[in-house]
Amino acid sequence: MSFLPRLHLFEIADQSWCPDKAIEYAQLCLTHCWNLRLPPIAKTSSAEVACEVLADNFPDLSSFTFVDLGSGAGGPSATFERLLNARLRAQHLPPTEFLLTDLNPHPREWATLTKQQENISYISEPVDASKCGRLVPQNRKECRMFNVAFHHFDDPLAVPMLRNAIESADAFIIFELTARDLSSMLILPGLILIACQYTLLRFWRSPLHLFFTFMFPLAPLLMVFDGFVSIMRCRTSDELHDLVRRTDAPGLENWEFRSGKSPVMYPTTNVHWFIGVKKTAK
Repeated sequence: MSFLPRLHLFEIADQSWCPDKAIEYAQLCLTHCWNLRLPPIAKTSSAEVACEVLADNFPDLSSFTFVDLGSGAGGPSATFERLLNARLRAQHLPPTEFLLTDLNPHPREWATLTKQQENISYISEPVDASKCGRLVPQNRKECRMFNVAFHHFDDPLAVPMLRNAIESADAFIIFELTARDLSSMLILPGLILIACQYTLLRFWRSPLHLFFTFMFPLAPLLMVFDGFVSIMRCRTSDELHDLVRRTDAPGLENWEFRSGKSPVMYPTTNVHWFIGVKKTAK
């Protein structure tokens, strides 16, 4: 339940007129946010907390291929793969696998990633999550992932995406790092500092990035504006349950749905998650 109504406003990085460099920066900075630790107030990252959610809800991780829909420049999947497979190796179990996809694929960035992590692969052609069929072999279970991506889709597109997942996959999970609440709003000033930090870490030799971060601060403003819009676009668990019911997908009674909020940094940062699992895939 949220006292703020959901507003499907526009994010700058979603617009066709937004420069590619700005979109790339926003995607890379978001990946940085997934992996950010701020000890002593945040001893773990959002990606690590999300991995705990995956491990708790998918006991048979080795049998799954996690399909990242809307991977962008890579997102948190590389961190998920590294952490989850380190856990599985310690238990002498086979690895889990990750598949990167996007309607606007990034094969160059993904190819670099797959050379470093053999359990990550990608589809170089555009993948429409509302229309695609099954994406992994029948001998593996398919879990579709929306990593801070599902809020981008308004209801007319979100419903067919969920219907397609229910019809074609064995599970799906929606991760968001914000919600429509005041605690998430407190993150927004911090995004200015995070953008400045990320520019110094990644682009300190780039006059262009330094100029648009510190002299004419469009990069921090982009992160704050799109961050606010993301908050207003996020759905509550009740709203996601309603979308699932609206899919009217065959076999819906054979699925289980659960949701939760896992803390990262009090009071502002949580990993919000919504999971659907086919009962036969448990």
